[in-house]
Parts: sequence; structure tokens; C-alpha cells
Amino acid sequence: RRWAVCAMSSAMCSSPARARRPVPRNRIARRRITKLSAFASSASSIDTCVLSVDVGTTALKAMLLAPDGTAIASTERAYATGTTSGESDLSGAIEQQPGEWLDAFIEASHDLLDPLGTDASPAGIALSGQMQNVCPVSDGRSLRSCLLYSDVRAMREADDIAKKLAMDGSSAEAKLANFKGAAACLCKWLWLARNDGETLRKSTRLLLGAHSYVAYALCGGDDEACACDPTTASTTGLLTPPRLSRAGTVPEPTWAVESIGAFDGVDPNLLPRLVNGAAPAPIGEVSRSTTDALNLPASLVGVPVFHGVGDLASTTVGAVGIGASSGASYVYLGTSGWIARCVPWSDILSVDGTEDRYVGDGVFRLLHPDPSLAIVAASMVTAGGNVEFARKTLLPKGSNSAKDLDARANDAKAGSDGVLYLPHLNGERSPFTDPTARGALVNLSPATTTGTMCRAVLEGVAYNYRTLSNSLGMDTTGVIDEPLPMVGGGARSKLWTSTIADVLRRPIAPKSDAGSVAARGCAAGAFQYLRLWEGADGDLPPDGYFPGGQVGSVDGLVTPNDANASVHDGNYAVWSKLHEALKGAGAGEL
Repeated sequence: RRWAVCAMSSAMCSSPARARRPVPRNRIARRRITKLSAFASSASSIDTCVLSVDVGTTALKAMLLAPDGTAIASTERAYATGTTSGESDLSGAIEQQPGEWLDAFIEASHDLLDPLGTDASPAGIALSGQMQNVCPVSDGRSLRSCLLYSDVRAMREADDIAKKLAMDGSSAEAKLANFKGAAACLCKWLWLARNDGETLRKSTRLLLGAHSYVAYALCGGDDEACACDPTTASTTGLLTPPRLSRAGTVPEPTWAVESIGAFDGVDPNLLPRLVNGAAPAPIGEVSRSTTDALNLPASLVGVPVFHGVGDLASTTVGAVGIGASSGASYVYLGTSGWIARCVPWSDILSVDGTEDRYVGDGVFRLLHPDPSLAIVAASMVTAGGNVEFARKTLLPKGSNSAKDLDARANDAKAGSDGVLYLPHLNGERSPFTDPTARGALVNLSPATTTGTMCRAVLEGVAYNYRTLSNSLGMDTTGVIDEPLPMVGGGARSKLWTSTIADVLRRPIAPKSDAGSVAARGCAAGAFQYLRLWEGADGDLPPDGYFPGGQVGSVDGLVTPNDANASVHDGNYAVWSKLHEALKGAGAGEL
């Protein structure tokens, strides 16, 4: 195998995952397969492809990618249950069963590999997924449902942590990078210690990303396969704050062990090892015992498993490429949403630690796979998730797809006749941190139609993107005419993209390959490590792997409509005051 250059022994991941049997295929709620290339007709050609996997919030997406970026085949598997409030049924509780992530991977791997025969072994498996989770594991399995990134039940714990870490005159934010209140992993961890301590005591590790769990299971539950990438780690609020070196980079990240260990029941020894670098070695490989135990395709035996990076990093690399210069920005519109840009650390921090350009309540400074770069991001907890909520709530069954919602929204005028929507269904982390924030429809009248409310939902999300843009210091006055790339499932909606263009007063460039952007970014490190790309070292992406450079191929540039933009300016002036007004009225305490 090509990966034999790695000194890691395959024996390290030889023990099987013991605690589960795969569910029958009909338990998975949805399967969508797209075969995209005749290249797949040759099983021998698959050995240069990477199986790129995104473990999302609502579904797992998998794609076979050739070294030039050609998507050979793809599949999507929705989870049988999805998110729940768990047994606690507390306000702000959002949980998911990790076993469903693994079930979806098993099904997806059969979808893609079975038609190619038993000899069709990919060069590697690369993983990406949702970040900022808390998942206790032991012996190759999860010990309870996972507390997701959007879980904000731990408000009391957030207050206790903030008070204790400030006792020496400092603050939680000064000791924990990107500590953002109840959504921070330390808060969820402390909640588990107080409410499910028995499970924590049985745990051998705590995993922090959905992709981390799938990687761990594929490696048979070996302890060395318990890992975390720097981007995911930097979302958790568990790292020490970065410090700039004189070389213009930040040192390899470290867990803030002293601060973490200051709380009863929280053991820093449960933290996974950090896997650093743009193209790190595999964390293990799929053993025969694991394929037998999980009913995986036999062709995966011996295939190296790359832990990969969190979804924000894979999307960033896929959207703007490798080695992107300062200011390369894009919009992501999926279940959650964000605006992100790549910035050299030397443009953010001063060597003496006295300056920090992006200090803000709702701004994350995340570690890029390239240690010289930061991903500066302002993110909302719920973006496309608002459409999921609205279509199920406002539209009748059988006519409540996302396209149906777009069609109803198209019947209403820009500005929704003054009806305003707050998209904070699961609390918020940007442009403010407030776990008690919730969604709201405001300014309804007897004349309000379903179409008006549908359009207001799309516009409310767009208004929040404007606040994210403002948080990052980006212009929203129409001065900038450089297109802003957009990726994610929401980029397929022409109405939504045009609304965001109007609200931001900036051209939007939806990626025509939006479905493969994150997959390309996820697989990039594996292709580099395996030396399957061009150049003397096989680590330079071929032309076209990141289509069109910074902006990428687009379905058609979406330019702002001045008349609509003026309407949105008036709405936004009111909308931007609503959260504080409702909070001041005590809505968050209900």
C-alpha cells in the first residue's frame, strides 16, 4: 500500500468494535446515490481515489474522489432518528446517537463500493464532520448520546466556569481560546459530570467531533485512534489561547489542562490526542476484524483512515483552496451557517500579545490546517435549519420540500410586508452569545400569508448574515463589488442567494460544485500525504481540483437589486434591535 511510508503499525487498530451490530439497510431513512463518472467502471482505478466523508447534522455524505477532483460517485444517508432533546428533555438540549453516524457510514460505503466489486479498494478514507460535540467513548463505542455543538443546556455550568476562572482577576476567555458560554465543550462536560457522572467514570476518552467518532470506530476502537484536529479543537473552548511566534506562526495547540482540571468530575486525561498539520499521517487502518464486526465492504480491509478536519476547515479549504492569501472569504449556508475568511496569524496577533484584531463576542479565531493561517469566522447556530423548521411547521405534508417553501416565498414581496423573523431557534453564538435566544416571527397581521412568513424566514437568516459580516468588519454598503463565494445546500436556492446578495449589497457567487466543495477540502490532506497529486513530491493539487481559484465555478453571478436592498436596509434597522428588546422583556426566561 502507498501509505506504507507511515511508521504506524496496522496492528494498532486491529481490535474490533465490540458493542454493536449493524442495523438492516431499511432502517436508514433515505438514500440518494449519484454516479458521476464512467471512471468508476474500472475497479483498478479506484485505488488512487479517496473516500471522502462528511458526518453532518442531518445526514452523512460520502463521495469517491479522483486525484484531479473528479467526483466518481456520491451518496447521502439520512440518520434514522436525527437530533433529539435526549432523556433530560431540557430546554436547549440537542443530542444525537453516534451509532447512527456509523450506521450511515456502513450503508454509504456499500452504496459506493459494492457496485465496483470486491477488489475496489480506495487509497484512503478521509473524514470531516460537525464539531464542538461531547461524546464519551470506551471499547470502540459511545457510552451515551452525544451532546451536539448546538446544545446549550449547560447555562448554569457556564456561569460557574466563568466565575471560577475569574477568581484570580483573569477570565475564562483569557484562559480558554474561543470560550463562548454554554455551547463550549467544557460547560457540557461539566454538566455530564454533575448529571451523568457514572458514564464519565466508565469513559476512556472524550471525542469532540462526529468525524472523530467514525474514525475511532473504523480503527476498531483503538485508543491511539482517539484524535482531534486543530480546527475542531479550537471550536471547543478547551485550548490555551494562541500566541504568535516571531516566525509569524502559532505553536502547536495544547489543551488548557490546568483550567479544565479545576472542576470536579472533569478529567483532562480523557481528552484525545491532537493531530496537527495540513497533511498528517493516518490514525490507523481498517482491519479485517472491524469489517467483519461492522459488516463493512471487504474491500476496505487495510485501507488507511485519515482523521481529517472539522467541517468548517474542510469547507474552507474546498472553497478557497490551499495557501489562500489574507482576505479570502466565503459564505457557508447549511444546517448551520457562517462567514469565514483566511487570515495570516501575523495580521491578527502581535508578538508581544498586546494586540488582537478580531476581538469580539461572536467571532471565532480558529486554527487552519496550515499553521501560518487562521480561519476567522462568525457563525450562527441555525441557518438552513430554519428552513427545515419552517417547511415542516408552515407547509402541509406532501408539499413541504425546500423547493415548495421557495415557491411559496416567491409569491411574497421583498421585505415580506414588514414581517420579521429571528433565526435563533437553538440559541446563538454570533454576532452575540446567548443560549436563551429563540426564534420569532414579528409584525404579523390579518393580511400575513404563508408565503409572507416563508419569505420572512429566508430574509431573517439573511439579516443574520449581515450581522456576521459586520462582526468581521466586512463592508455592507455596496462599495465592494468583488463576488463572495457561497457554498452549502442553501446555495442551490436562487431566491435565498439573491436575498443574501441584496441584504449584503454585494454580489454572491454560488459554487456550481457546492455539493463537492467540502469533500474536496476533506480529501486534500489525504491526497497530499499519499503523494497522489502533481509535483515532485506529489503534493500539489492539479489544475481544476479547486475549480476557478478563489471564487470557483459558479451557477451565475447573483448581483444585488438596489430597490430590494433599500427595503432590506429599512427592515434590518428594526430587525437588529429585536433580540435585545425580547431579551429585555424577559423572553429568554420563559
